[in-house]
This record gives sequence, C-alpha cells and structure tokens, in this order.
Amino acid sequence: MRGTATACRLWVLAFCFISPDLLLAAFGSKPPRIHPNEKSSLKRIAAMLKLNWDFDVDPCSRKGKWNVQGEKGFESSVGCDCSFNNNSLCRVSNISLKSQNLSGALPKEFGSLLYLKQLDLSRNVLNGTVPDEWEKMRLQGLSLMGNRLSGPFPIVLTKITNLTNLSIEGNHFHGPLPQELGNLVHLEKLVVSANNFNGELPRALAKLTNLTDLRISSNNFSGKIPDFIKNLKKLEKLHIQGCFLEGPIPSGISNLMSLIDLRISDLRGNISTFPELVGMKSLRTLTLRNCSIHGKMPSYIGDMKLKNLDLSFNRLTGGIPGSFAKLQKVDFLYLTGNMLTGNIPGWIMNRNKNADISYNNFTFGGSGPVQCIQGSVNMVEGYSQSIDSMNTIQSCLKRNFPCSSSDKKYQYSLHINCGGKEININGTKYEADTEGRGASMLYLGSNWAFSSTGNFMDNDVDADNYIASNISELFMPNSELYTRARLSPLSLTYYGLCMMEGSYMVKLHFAETVFTHDNTFRSLGKRLFNVFIQEELVLEDFNIEDAAGESGEPIIKTFNASVTDHTLKIQFYWAGRGTTGIPSRGVYGPLISAVSVTPNFTPPPDVESSSDKRMHIIISLGVSILVVFLVLLALGIWRKRRRNSMHQELRGLDLQTGSFTLRQIKAATKNFDPANKIGEGGFGSVYKGLLSDGTVIAVKQLSSRSKQGNREFINEIGMISALQHPNLVKLYGCCTEGNQLLLIYEYMENNCLARALFGKDARHKLKLDWPTRHKICLGIARGLAYLHEESRLRIVHRDIKASNVLLDRDLDAKISDFGLAKLSEEDCSHISTRIAGTIGYMAPEYAMRGYLTDKADVYSFGVVALEIVSGKSNTNYRPKDEFVYLLDWACVLHERGTLLELVDPDLGSVYSEEEAKLMLNVALLCTNSSPSLRPTMSKVVSLLEGRASLQPFLSNVSTSTNSLSSKRAGRNFWQNLSGSRSQSAHASGEDYSELDPEDDVSLQLLVDAVRIS
Repeated sequence: MRGTATACRLWVLAFCFISPDLLLAAFGSKPPRIHPNEKSSLKRIAAMLKLNWDFDVDPCSRKGKWNVQGEKGFESSVGCDCSFNNNSLCRVSNISLKSQNLSGALPKEFGSLLYLKQLDLSRNVLNGTVPDEWEKMRLQGLSLMGNRLSGPFPIVLTKITNLTNLSIEGNHFHGPLPQELGNLVHLEKLVVSANNFNGELPRALAKLTNLTDLRISSNNFSGKIPDFIKNLKKLEKLHIQGCFLEGPIPSGISNLMSLIDLRISDLRGNISTFPELVGMKSLRTLTLRNCSIHGKMPSYIGDMKLKNLDLSFNRLTGGIPGSFAKLQKVDFLYLTGNMLTGNIPGWIMNRNKNADISYNNFTFGGSGPVQCIQGSVNMVEGYSQSIDSMNTIQSCLKRNFPCSSSDKKYQYSLHINCGGKEININGTKYEADTEGRGASMLYLGSNWAFSSTGNFMDNDVDADNYIASNISELFMPNSELYTRARLSPLSLTYYGLCMMEGSYMVKLHFAETVFTHDNTFRSLGKRLFNVFIQEELVLEDFNIEDAAGESGEPIIKTFNASVTDHTLKIQFYWAGRGTTGIPSRGVYGPLISAVSVTPNFTPPPDVESSSDKRMHIIISLGVSILVVFLVLLALGIWRKRRRNSMHQELRGLDLQTGSFTLRQIKAATKNFDPANKIGEGGFGSVYKGLLSDGTVIAVKQLSSRSKQGNREFINEIGMISALQHPNLVKLYGCCTEGNQLLLIYEYMENNCLARALFGKDARHKLKLDWPTRHKICLGIARGLAYLHEESRLRIVHRDIKASNVLLDRDLDAKISDFGLAKLSEEDCSHISTRIAGTIGYMAPEYAMRGYLTDKADVYSFGVVALEIVSGKSNTNYRPKDEFVYLLDWACVLHERGTLLELVDPDLGSVYSEEEAKLMLNVALLCTNSSPSLRPTMSKVVSLLEGRASLQPFLSNVSTSTNSLSSKRAGRNFWQNLSGSRSQSAHASGEDYSELDPEDDVSLQLLVDAVRIS
C-alpha cells in the first residue's frame, strides 16, 4: 500500500510538469470545423464562379486562400461563426468576393447558407438576376454593386426581411421599384443608383423609417420628389441626383434633422424656393444644383459647419450673404451659374480654398476684382453687362468673354489637344492643354481659354486629377490626340477667343480611355454628360463608348456653330447621370480629347492664318514662360536702341492688361500734380489718380535718372500681367506714349507696410493690432505660395521687403514691385544669376554666390515676419552695437528663451502669445542659413493657419539660431557689405538701397564684401 501511494504521488508530480501543449495533443479537443453541408455548398459555389478555394484547408480557418486581401479593392474571404455544438461546429457567416471579375449567374447555392449574414459580391461581372432560392436567407447585408445584373427589381430581395444594408448600384435593373420594398422595415441603407428604374417612387418607402442612407441617383423616375420623405427622420445621407424627378424640393425635408450629406441635383419642373434647412446642425455636404431654386440665399447657411457647398446653376438672386464669410472650413464653394448681384465680397478673393462664382450678375464696386485669378477662385463672366464699357476690367470677367485684342486681328481656326501636350497632326498644330487643376479654375491660352468647375466627390484622395491617361495601348489613327484627355466632375467650358464672325465647323474628339473593353468590372462604367455649343444643347446623356461602339475607339462629333460676337463657347456638363463608383469612387463626368474648329467660309486674305496668329502671340508679352524669356532676352538689344524705339516695340505687344493714353493719365493725376504724389522709389515717382469711370488708380512713372527703369518696366509688365491673386497687386495696364513709361495699378489706400510699421510721421504710421498683423503676414505668405507653387509661371520675386508689401483699404497685404522677379524652371534646381535685391533681406547663398531658388524669397519673408511682430526695421534697428540687424537680436533672444521680448511694445499685452511665438519661430525657420532647411511657402501658410504642427521643424529653428548667432556667418557678411556701401547708400528710413545688376561698381563692392567675409 505504501509503495502504491508513493507511486501515485510521483505520477501526480510528473503530471504537473507536463506542458499544456503535450496535454492538449494527448487529450485535448479538435479545433472547430465547418458543417459538412455548408462545405459542400461552398464547393458548388467555387465550381460555378471558378474560385480557387483550397478545400484541403478548412474554410473556417481563415488561413491560406480563405482570407486574401489584394490591391485595388480585391478581397476573397470567408468568415464563420463557430459557436455551435459547444464551439466544435462552424457555420459560414460572411463571404466577401470583391473586385475579382467573377462572371456567370449568381449561384443559387448561396441560399443554402442559412447562417450567412453578410454577402459582398461588388465589382464583378455577374449577370442574370437574383435566384429565388435566396428567399430563405437570413442576410443582414448584401452588396451586388457594380455587376451586369438585369431585369426588374428582384422581388426575392423583399422577402429577406432581416436586411439592414442593401446595395444594387451600378447594374442594369429596370422597371418600377416595387411596393414590397416596404417589407424591409429594418433597412438602414438602400442604394439603387445607376440603374434604369422608372415610374414614381413607391409610397411604401415611407415605411423604411430606420433608413440612414438612401441613394437613388441616375435612374429614370417620374413625378415629383414625394413629400413622404419627411418620415425618414433618421436619414444621414440622401442622394437624389440626375434621376428625372421633378421639383420643387418638398418642404418636409426640413424634418430630416440628422442629415450629414444632402445632394439633390438636376430636377425637372418649375422653379421653387430655397428649402428650409436651418435645423440641420450636422450637415457637412450640401449640394442643391440645377434645381431651379430662385430667390435669395438664406444667411443661416453661413452658420453651418459645411465642408462642401454647391448651389450652382440655379436662379438665385441678391448678394452673397455676409454670414458666408464664416464658412472657413468649406473646401469647395460653388455659386456658379446664378443671377447673384451686388459687389463681390473681399473675403472671396482672399480665400485659399476653392470658390467658383462665375456666370453671375455682380456689379463692380470700388474695390472689386478687375482681373481673373488663375488659381483657386474662378470668376469668369462674373459681372453683369453694366461693366462692359469699363476698359480697366479684364474681358474674362465680362459677359460672353469679349475679345480684348487691341489690333482686332481675329482668328478663324482653333485646335486644342485637351489634357495633352502640343502635337502636329497632318500639318495642323494642336495646342497643349496640360493645366492639372480644375476645381475652380480659369486657364488662359494664347487665343483660347477654359473654365473648369467641380471636384470629384467620395474619391478619398487629397488632390483630384483633371487629366485622364489611357490605361491600355491605343490602336487608332492619330492616337496622340487620345492618350490624354481633360476630365471634369461638373462643368467645363472651352472658349475660342477673338474669332471672326461667321459659320464654323466644330469637331469634338472623344475616346473612352478610362473604362476598358473586356470582361472585367472596369468595363462596366457608364459615362453620361451633356454638351452645349453657343449655349445650345447638342448632345444629351452622351455616352462615348456607345457612340464609338466600344471603349478605346475614337468618335468625332461634328456640329455647325455660328459666331456673332467673336466668342465661341463649348460647354460640357455632368447632370448627375451614369456610374460614379466604377472602377472606383469618384470616376464620372465629361471627358474630352480634342477640340478642332475650322471655318465654313473663305477667310479674307488680309487676316492672319492661325499659325501666324499663334506666332504673333508667342513673341508677345503675355502669360507664358516663353513670353517673358523672349522679352528678357531682347533687353540686351533694346538697350542699344533709342528709347522711342522701345516704345514702338511695347506699343505692339498684346498684353493681358489694358492700354491707357497719356491724356487719360494726365487727366487722372491732374497732370502729375505734386499734391497727388504718394511715393517715390528707385523706379521713379508714384501718383494717385482718378479715371473717368470713377476707378482710383496708382500711376508708377519711370524716372529719367533710373538706370534700372527700362529693364524693370519690361520685366514688371511681363511678370504681373500673367499673375492674378488676392495678395498680389493688380496691374490695370500701361502707357508708353511719347517719352513716358507708366504702369497703372490699383490704388492702395494704406500705402505700404514699411510706412505703416516704421513711418516717422505720426500721420502715416498705423496702429496695427495683432489680428491685423497676423492677417498681413498670412497674406504675404499666401501670395508667395502662389508665385512659387500655384501659378502657371513659377516666379522668384527677389525683393520681398516691407516697402514692397502694399496695404489696401481693409489692410490686406498685396505683394508689389516685380521689376527684379525671375522665372523658376521646374526642371532646374536653381538659377545662377547676377545679384539684385535689398541689403538685409537677401538670403546668404544668393547674395554671396548668386545661387537663386524660391528659398531666397522664403528667407526674405522670414525677415519681414520679424518686422511685423516687432514693429522694427531689420536694417535700421540696432539694440546694441554688436548687432547689425534685427535678425541677429532675434537669434540671441531665441537662444535665451526670451523670444517674446521682440513683440512690439505698442501692442502692450493685447496679443496672442501663442500666435506670436508661432510667427517668430516660423520667421527664424525661414531665415535658416541652409536653404534646404527652410520650409516651402505653402508649408508656411499651413503653419500660420494652424493646419500643420511646428513641432517637427523646431530642430531646424535651433539650427537656424546656431548658424546665425554662434557662427555669425550672416552677420559678418552683411556687416562688411553695409560698410562697403556706406558711402554710396543714399536712402534712409523706408527706402533701402538696391544692388543693381548693371552697376559694375555695386557688383565689385559686393564681391569685395564676400571676400572679406
């Protein structure tokens, strides 16, 4: 007995030391397995759909081919519920077979998977209809989106009463929606968009009170939007676009207080009033486009927290409510194509986000825009006919975009390779059209233009692509015309400018290069859009693929058009029709490959041919890089000619600005009355003037003593005539009559920033509070970001300083004086150039080596930002003898941790310490001695707006202070340079001496100073 007991105890002790894994192997239970019947059903499904499932591995293991996630939405997965029979038996609970190009009919065997809750077969090429055998399924979620299913709405789906999510978007179903839909009372999401359903919406939809997402766009319904929609109070997303329903929008929509995303567009029927939306506090996307809404826009819209607002192509009247200025978080604002009146608000012009107010009836106020901005704000044809006679306003802002050519030499042909580079087809040159932007864009070509409106919704990308490239090799004649094409998510208008009056043949070249011609889901996309020529509808629901016979094939649609006022207008418009989710979300809208316009008449012999006209434009000053390059190249020749010869050349230039007579300018300035003199610089004097139409102007007069004047005059016209931005001074035009060289600008009521900050005369120095200083600094940053990164010409200003920043009536900053500006080529890392600029503001690498990049402007901006915060001039303020510049002192204070000592004492304690620290740190970051460590100006804008964190850059700020205060490289250079030039420097206060690239003495002094340092 004792031996037996001892043995038992030893056995127990040994058992305790055996690993759990060995115990499980010896005695444990088997892992749960799929039910045999369901495994058989999966095998039949795999055979029908030709799936490569591996049945040697249990389908519920989530191993091997039973759980595959791929690129571009590909998914093949099976999920199971293994809670049956004491966790030993599994039932299939979800199946996802997405983006696999599965073909054939829907397998009826899915109906035998009674525990299946989620089934996703989206983006395949399945055909037929839904099998009746699915009737007993207990599905909660079903997506058949993006297939070739057809027939009437499958009644069997109305019997799966557990459904909460149902999507049959992007198929070929037709007929009316059945009343039996009312059986699906648990539905939370119903998407039937992009089919061919017709008839009226069934009243049974009113029973679906649990709906949070209802999308019925792009169908062929009839009747009005039903009032019973007011019962669907839980709706968060409602899309009713391009489905042939009639207005008005029912008043009951005001009950839908939970809406986050409301899109209604292209309603038929009579005009209606603006719907009551005041209670929708959660609304983020609001689209009410082409709904025949009349009357004024309600001011409460401005109090909403919207991200997207589209009220375009209605009949809205009145002015833009002042409350809309609070829509700071709206990324896209579209008020296009209405009848809005009043002045264009200044906040619209100052937005750094997209806004489109084109095609309206605005009136010109004293501070209204006179030039079209080629960037984020589109105002083409924005003014009413009341301003047609005002020469100071650019023609693109006027109704019908009239011809602005001074010589009235009209063109009679037009050829554009839309979205592509310049090419020659059978001796005909198709002009390049490669501008990549389009959300709210006006692009000016040589004798044509385009206006683009809209953003691609739901595509989850940071930057939309408005140019499509072919996804497969094209086999067609003249394939170069079709490899790239221009896209538009809403509206795209091409203008033929300064056309001879007469009848023309318009050829529109199309090829569907985004969708494919094969048996994949990429072939299922359906692109529908409308085309208008001279505002007459010529194509409705145009489908490129159907017209050409297949995708990848060209189709040319030919029309006759009559030009009666020298402007040809071709518009492409998306009316909410077609698919929007194939091959991915956000793929829809007009697509045009090329435009060709030729006359149906014999042009008179004295008219320039289109090629001659283009050559004339190319060698003229305008908005292209080649224009400015040729002008600068010609300066060496012009300097040897008499001044009158230069005037003759200028008089023949076709600028994007107005031309003034000397009589007009003399009348405006009262014959250059000294009482109207408002400033003087190296260029000459500046006078205030008043034109006969009431426009207040500033006239910049070339001084006969200026060595730089001729060069600066040419350069400034060439540069600024191609630039429009709220933070750049506007050039109205020039005058070269007699021996006068005059530039006519918009008048800036508050002169320049230097006088406002450092003016010795108390009458001129302004008391700038902190919000104003912050606004000015941000405005300069936005202007520079536009010059460096957003404008069609990439430009380095080279002379950013406080005296070259002007302030308008509202103290908004406007960068001026482009006489020293240089073009920056995208494929060049830098420009090696002779040095010009202002001492104390030039970046060291540029001042010492002539190494010029846009980072030189970033450096200058940093200096100006320090001046704005401190209220002190960088060159004139010396807190101690050993500090030559304000920047030196700022670096020392940063090292000590007392940077806020720089804040202007005039501000007292009434300023934001957080914003002041941010602005000072950004200034030090911008003045880093290493160009590569300075931020881009777009990044500076993000930092100042609080959209980007400064934390990642703080180490660079430290690097900046070390290099500038400990090593003193920058200080030594400027100290020596200042000493060398002390005898020649004659300016003081706001006027700073400039290094003249044509002045050999100045250059020698600069070289000597570099050697000393």
